[in-house]
Amino acid sequence: MIRAGALTQLFILLAAACLLASCAVQQPVISAAQQPLETLRDWRMDGKLGFRSPEKNGSAWINWVQRQDAYDLRLSGPFGASATRIQGDSNFAVLSQSGRDDIYAASGEELSEWLFGWQFPVAQLVSWVKGLPAAEPAPQKIVTAPTGLLESLQQQGWTLQYSNYRQEAGWVLPGRIEGKKDPYAFTLVINKWHLPDDLSAVGQ
Repeated sequence: MIRAGALTQLFILLAAACLLASCAVQQPVISAAQQPLETLRDWRMDGKLGFRSPEKNGSAWINWVQRQDAYDLRLSGPFGASATRIQGDSNFAVLSQSGRDDIYAASGEELSEWLFGWQFPVAQLVSWVKGLPAAEPAPQKIVTAPTGLLESLQQQGWTLQYSNYRQEAGWVLPGRIEGKKDPYAFTLVINKWHLPDDLSAVGQ
């Protein structure tokens, strides 16, 4: 005859097993063909970028094309209403807005400070947007899920939270990134990835 205490323990064990199984089902499905994210050097991303600072808040639609080390960001919407475009690589950057002279700088960070009032981590985002720590500086903290996907990251004073991963061709990529570095914060929601398998879309 099974005692009440034993039944309670059995119930708890079964409930825990069901909960773990439920959590496992909710994890992104990673294909066996998943490729190292470091090999993804050419891509295009469409989404929405929002930011908060003590001086102002804003949001804009973003179209980002990356080809090796060269980037081309186009912003449209409230704070990018005048068709803002930032192009550059590791050596230079230029900000273009319709009806205004181009502004040149040594980096995208300098141009973002002119645009937002604070330095947006453009160089690091090239890696962060894919769910990877940037090459430098060294991360302070990395938290990954059992699947190996990045859940949170602390690097260069920023704390990042990742969610909404999905399979895109040979890679698993995030759909939402939230970054915070007091008193600044941003949220990047990625609506669509265009990857090397879709070469006609990359660079449009």
